[in-house]
Amino acid sequence: MTPRRTARLGALLAAAVAAVALGVAPAQARQAAAADPRTPATGSLPAPLSSSGSSSTAAEQVTQYWTAEAMADATPAPIPTDYTEAAPEPPTAVTETADGAAPAAVAPASAVETYALTHFSASKVWASHGAMPASSIGRLYYTDTGGARHYCSATVINSANHSTVWTAGHCISTGSGKWYSKFLFAPDFHGGSSPYGTWAGKSWSVPSGYHNGKSHTYDMGAIALSTNSAGKKVGDVVGWQGYKFGDAYSETTFTDVRSFGYPQNTHPARSGISTAGNDLRFCVGNATPVALYLEIGCDMGSGSSGGPWIYSMPLSRGWGYLIGDNSHHPSAGIATERSPQLGQAAINVRAAVQAD
Repeated sequence: MTPRRTARLGALLAAAVAAVALGVAPAQARQAAAADPRTPATGSLPAPLSSSGSSSTAAEQVTQYWTAEAMADATPAPIPTDYTEAAPEPPTAVTETADGAAPAAVAPASAVETYALTHFSASKVWASHGAMPASSIGRLYYTDTGGARHYCSATVINSANHSTVWTAGHCISTGSGKWYSKFLFAPDFHGGSSPYGTWAGKSWSVPSGYHNGKSHTYDMGAIALSTNSAGKKVGDVVGWQGYKFGDAYSETTFTDVRSFGYPQNTHPARSGISTAGNDLRFCVGNATPVALYLEIGCDMGSGSSGGPWIYSMPLSRGWGYLIGDNSHHPSAGIATERSPQLGQAAINVRAAVQAD
């Protein structure tokens, strides 16, 4: 049994003991704990499919499934139209902040210094690849419950395992208690190629408020990746972004934020966009709190789901702090994106996989 599973079992036992002391049945205690939408729901890669003469691991089978043809066949993740909106839970005072890192091989190139922090909502192509931040951002492929192939956007974030990516909850879960599968991350994807190779997902988590309730408020998720075919961890190869999570940030306006993603279209529609979603695009603006969300001016559409909102990212270092992810547009006709507030639920979700 892994330490993480042991800790979870210990927490459940402690809850049961406390419940008995209070005169509450253990089953009722479990139901009360599960009712908190910030509690992480978790899934993991199943055992490898057996076949005659095959000794492939489950992660290798995922990688083998995603041929170049399969990747090209993937379409942007469908945006749910039947989201719910959960009432906010009592805030906690807990915050977590961690820095990013850029291995020497992906140190920022001087060319990106030409990007000034002028705000714009009509997304542009991020042209500098092979360096941070682009090396830490990529396409996340998956298959839905019917076997159809899709992709989202995702980014590597600080974690104990150096192998965790962040994305939207609707890129991982149906929102009705079922998981998608065959997760594969391709960092710095551009022009139809994956220069660093790919990494298969091995475990994942979203808030139970999304997994079982499809709530906009909890449209976030994290995936722990296996090592690649060379035995390397994704973060050690491409670097990672930092993050700022916690309810204490819920009233914070984050200035000069960059929103990234791989859209195939825009809101509102305009020409000049790669309909294959082959370009990493970005917007720059202030991320402001609006009710239960953060909001930024940006027109990226289908395919940008899960893309990172990065705050305080000097281009000279290439990393900043993840403070949001592309979740949804409040209206199809305006260049505005929303992210859930990355509060206690985000802390819980990252903790659920970051040591795997």
